[in-house]
Amino acid sequence: MSQSIKLNVGDSLRDPMSGNNGEILKIEDHVSGKLVFIRWRVEDHLHHDTEHFYSKLVKSVKKGEIEHSPLTPS
Repeated sequence: MSQSIKLNVGDSLRDPMSGNNGEILKIEDHVSGKLVFIRWRVEDHLHHDTEHFYSKLVKSVKKGEIEHSPLTPS
């Protein structure tokens, strides 16, 4: 059975290959699908922002290319 993944604003992401840690800043509707805006932080470097299509980002999480940690409400 397929694993269901839901991305939300505030969730943490990690790219194991580069060691980048990211946070989802916002998710917006776009004519080609939902866009996810991520702020990546790397130790001793300035942050950088990227945009990804929601569906492609979910596929990367399912494949293990990106690690996803949902925001836990406090």
